Amino acid sequence: MGCAQSGNKGSAGDKKSEQLDDYLKREAVSNLLNYKVLLLGAGESGKSTVVKQLKVIHKVEMDEQEVNNYRENLHNNTVSSMQTFLEAAEVLELAKWEDENEAKLAKQVQDFTFEQSKLMPPEIGTAIASLWSTKVLKDTLARRAEFWNLDAADYYFDNVERFAEEGFVPTEEDCIMARVRTTGIVNTEFQDGPIHFQVVDVAGQRSERKKWIHCFDDVKAIVFVVSLAGYNQVMFEDATHNRMHEALTLFESIVNNPLFEKTPIFLFFNKKDLFERMIKEADLSKAFPEYTGGTDVKLALEFVKNKFYEQAKDGKRVHVQYIAARYKKDVKYSWEEMRDLLVEDNKKDIKKVATDKKHEEESTRK
Repeated sequence: MGCAQSGNKGSAGDKKSEQLDDYLKREAVSNLLNYKVLLLGAGESGKSTVVKQLKVIHKVEMDEQEVNNYRENLHNNTVSSMQTFLEAAEVLELAKWEDENEAKLAKQVQDFTFEQSKLMPPEIGTAIASLWSTKVLKDTLARRAEFWNLDAADYYFDNVERFAEEGFVPTEEDCIMARVRTTGIVNTEFQDGPIHFQVVDVAGQRSERKKWIHCFDDVKAIVFVVSLAGYNQVMFEDATHNRMHEALTLFESIVNNPLFEKTPIFLFFNKKDLFERMIKEADLSKAFPEYTGGTDVKLALEFVKNKFYEQAKDGKRVHVQYIAARYKKDVKYSWEEMRDLLVEDNKKDIKKVATDKKHEEESTRK
C-alpha cells in the first residue's frame, strides 16, 4: 500500500513538473514577443511626437479628457510662443512698432495670463493673428536661432484664429503639433501583430534624466531621437548651449553605457523638414567649424550622422533613420524597419525555445 501510494505521488509530481515546464516554455516565447523600447533624447527632440504618431498608427483611442488637454495645450503653446517672441523682439531691439495699435496689441498679449479658464479669449487670438503679420514679428522670426522657442510656433500663429473659435476641437494634426512637456516617465502600450510593444518615453530635460535609470531593465531596444534643427538652436535650460552639442554628449553617455552593451540602438534624426530649410540659411559650420559642405543637404546629413557615429566606442552598431515626426508615414516606416530588425534578431531565440520543446516532446514519446 505504501509503495503504491508513493508511486502515485511520484506520478502526480511528474505531471505537475511537466505542466510547469510547459508553462515556462510558453512564457519564454511570450516574453520574446514583448518588446520594451526606451525612447531617449534631449529636450525638444520630438520624442513625444513620435509616441503620439505611434498611438495614431496603432489606433490607440484618445478619450475626451485627452482631447481637452490637447486643446488647452494648443492655447497655452500659442500664447506663450507669442509672448516669447515679443520678449525676444525687445531684447534684440526689434520692437519698433509701426503704429500705436500694434504696440497696444503687443502689450495686451504680453500682459495676458490664464486664470480659471485655460483657453484664450477670442480677442487674444485676434491680437496674436494681427501681430503675426507685422514686420516686428517677421524680423524676430528671422533671428529665432538666438533665443529659445518652440519649433511649431509658426503653426500655432497660422492657426490661432481657428484655435480661438468657440467649440474648437483639435484635429489629428493639431494634436501631433501640440507641445506637452514630458515630466517623469510615460508608458504607451500597443499590439503590432503578435508583438506587444511597451514604449517608455522619459522626459529629456536635464533635471529629469536622473529618473532614466529606473527604466533600464529588460530593454529590447533604445530609440534615441535627435532634432536635426538643433544645430542652430539653444536649449530651454541653458540659452548659451547648443541643442545638438547637448544631444551628442547625451548620446555618448547612452551608447557606451555597459548596461546597453548588447542592446540595439536606433538613431532617429528628427525634424529633417526643418533642417532642409534651415541649412539654406544657417551654415552647419556655425555649430561645427570643421564642416565644409555648405548648403548641400546630403553632405550636411552625412556629417551629422558621422558625428554621432564617432560617439560609439568599440564599433558598436547604430541604426539610423531620418524622419519628420510630424508626418505619420515617416514614423510608420521607420518604426516598421526597427520592428523587423528586432524580430529578425529574436528569431534565433524563439526558434531555440521551440526546438528545445520539440526535442523534449520526442524524448517523452520514446
